[in-house]
Amino acid sequence: MTSAENPPSQPALEAVLRTIWEAFHPGQSAPLGWLTHTTTQVLSHLRPTHTSTPLTPGTARRPEALELFHRQVREALADAVCQEQLSIGVANTLLDVLDLPLLPRRWQVRLSLPLLIDVTATTREDAFTTAENTIEAALADLPTQIEWDGQDGYEAIGGDLDADEPLVHEGRSTTHT
Repeated sequence: MTSAENPPSQPALEAVLRTIWEAFHPGQSAPLGWLTHTTTQVLSHLRPTHTSTPLTPGTARRPEALELFHRQVREALADAVCQEQLSIGVANTLLDVLDLPLLPRRWQVRLSLPLLIDVTATTREDAFTTAENTIEAALADLPTQIEWDGQDGYEAIGGDLDADEPLVHEGRSTTHT
């Protein structure tokens, strides 16, 4: 066979794992037995658990076998992450190299959203407090945590009298028109 007839070979699993380790831990040696253990774990999940008839040359593999292989690789890596034998970053890098879907992970996202809300208040500080309370109430049913970091960088522009809001005079309210 000529080199034109030989497709480039895929890197061995050990080489991929070494590359991944070096990418996430530059200059550090892997823990004793990590490469062997991880390779063994991945390969054990790749081997069929039941005996099947060997493929004869020219026989195409079933699509279900490939799907099973993909599922087993992802499950093996997910198990390794859960058992803290492997970080999720390393597992996802390996899945990316193998062109498989990445493992889902939890993310904490901090967003700064410019919100414009009209409130009625007597002072700038009261306006911020009222706006913050209104936003918290609107988002109360969402799995979020709101962190107010003071009023630096906030803007409050005073407007005209709110004629719809009753005036309060020493415990009595009066309506104005």
